[in-house]
Amino acid sequence: GQVPECNPTVVKVYVNRENLGFEDIEDVDPTQVFELTAEDLRESSEPIPTKYVKFQRVQGLTFFIEENNGGEVSALGSLKLMGRPVATTNMSEFKKNPDGM
Repeated sequence: GQVPECNPTVVKVYVNRENLGFEDIEDVDPTQVFELTAEDLRESSEPIPTKYVKFQRVQGLTFFIEENNGGEVSALGSLKLMGRPVATTNMSEFKKNPDGM
């Protein structure tokens, strides 16, 4: 972002959690936590992979920016999500990843 201290550093993502509010965040385990670096936030950065098995049959996503670089507010210039519908996924192309990602 334009103001580096407002850039998010820890983002929690929740899959298919409707009506999740700030008061609920501590009571619900996130689907995945992303710890972001300045390099991750560059427009030309590589995509950050998700844990495939945790992001199947997604109907909705909730993002909670838990920490930033010290700013009073957090700001995100853009967010690009990549995926494909289940109907186009060939499961025989997937191989088990030892990292679990």
